[in-house]
Amino acid sequence: MTSEAPASAEEPGPRDEIPPADAVDVPGAVADWRRLDRRMLLVHPFQTLIRALPALLALFLARAGSSDSERWELIALPLVLAYGVARWFTTRYRIDGEQIQLQHGVITKQTTTARLDKVRTVDLTAQIWHRLLGLAKVEISTAGTKDRLVLDALSLTAGRALRAELLHRAAAEGAPVAAPALVEVQDRPVDPSWPAPTGAAMSGTATAPIAAEARDEDLLRMDPAWVRFAPFTMSGFLSAAALLGIGSQFANQFSKNGQIYESAWSWAAQRGLVAALVLLVLAVTVLAMGGYVLSFWGFHLSRNRLGSLHARRGLLTTRETSIDSTRLRGVEIGEPAGLRLVRGARLKAVTTGLGHDARARSDVLAPPAPAGIVRNVALAILGDAAAVRGELVAHGAAARRRRHVRALVPNSVLAITLGILTGVLHWWTGWFVAALLLLPLGWALARSRYAALGHRVTDRHVVVRSGALDRDRVVLQRDGIVGWTIRESFFQRRAGVATLVMTTGAGRQHYEAIDVTPATAYGVIAEVHPTLVEAFASGRRPD
Repeated sequence: MTSEAPASAEEPGPRDEIPPADAVDVPGAVADWRRLDRRMLLVHPFQTLIRALPALLALFLARAGSSDSERWELIALPLVLAYGVARWFTTRYRIDGEQIQLQHGVITKQTTTARLDKVRTVDLTAQIWHRLLGLAKVEISTAGTKDRLVLDALSLTAGRALRAELLHRAAAEGAPVAAPALVEVQDRPVDPSWPAPTGAAMSGTATAPIAAEARDEDLLRMDPAWVRFAPFTMSGFLSAAALLGIGSQFANQFSKNGQIYESAWSWAAQRGLVAALVLLVLAVTVLAMGGYVLSFWGFHLSRNRLGSLHARRGLLTTRETSIDSTRLRGVEIGEPAGLRLVRGARLKAVTTGLGHDARARSDVLAPPAPAGIVRNVALAILGDAAAVRGELVAHGAAARRRRHVRALVPNSVLAITLGILTGVLHWWTGWFVAALLLLPLGWALARSRYAALGHRVTDRHVVVRSGALDRDRVVLQRDGIVGWTIRESFFQRRAGVATLVMTTGAGRQHYEAIDVTPATAYGVIAEVHPTLVEAFASGRRPD
């Protein structure tokens, strides 16, 4: 498979430009090796110096009191920079036949090979120094391994062309979807009341399909007003808490004997607890919004002619993720409790090959945004209104009863026990009062958890939903389900319910319909894969 392209007239020599995706294959031809962009000769030494900085600093401090006139750290510095320069000369890659190869290593040379039909996603990441030079780091994810093939870095144009080439050739290979495995048995419409932003591209609404000659179809563009959802997300809260913790630790380094905490407590006591809480909430809100802007600023989701999804986001560090349409197995509409309060939601892809790095967020198809807009994007991607917006089948009285039993019985036992201890051993009454307050909270949580339960089978998808505090509506392709498990715990058997587990090679690998009746579980399997139920009932393996 050839991948030759004429060298750029502006940059002669080893090339970093990528041939178009429809390059002609020449049987028996050996593709030429390609180099990283020459501007990495400036970046690689800087990156190597940053990594070696702790060792150089330790060497400097160790010899600070020495009488030896030789400055070893000054000798080590040019060696470190030379090593960084050598990284560019020893790194090269090529697309040869049905695989992509990467060779790198200054001292120990390594060759990494990945088959093109195993390519799942191609990410382009540009940190601040990459952006200043017009570069992007290319990260290629493949099936069957958590490791990524990383090219650090190419020009932004070359990186995007390589992404298009890889996804085009991977799609041409057409890896089939695995057949379903044996069954294993073990012990509402969009609310229009939330105002959507106006405008075409910036509205965030799912756009209609565009003309065939157009290159990309815009599905979503971030509206700056969406930062209002940041304080209502758990990630925003945790980011703010982490920043506050780091700031307090940093401030404590310059105080003596915890004076920073004493000063803060004195300030709160003078101005009142309410004022201190208001200030804390404001600080968390501002920090959460800042984290949202850093992560999702400029978010843009589009779809090309081949059906692949491309997402771009980030303020300081930009990230571009491409998801091949043949690897997409569904979507996950997240509606945690905080976002539900403000009628918001978020959207993630259920796809293969993305890995599990939460910091990368490569599976995000829509940041926290108005719920109606998020559902419109999901509908534009899947094209199944019943799966995205349709009502779900409730799980029945047995599931409702189990939700209440699990929430109220432990709290009732705790309240009774504390009541006895308070009366007999004269324990503090506050513990008993707190246990009594947990009873109505448990009842409300049980109602919310039951209201979240639901499932549905459409012509193309299976839908499951669960969760009270962190509610997710998962829409899975029927063809993407490779196995089923009906799991019954001891208490589930007593209640007459079971958990139906759907196994897939994408996303979290398995998704559950919780506390359905066994008859309902077998009914879902029979509707999606009838031969599996027949084979299980007859005791034979399916064809």
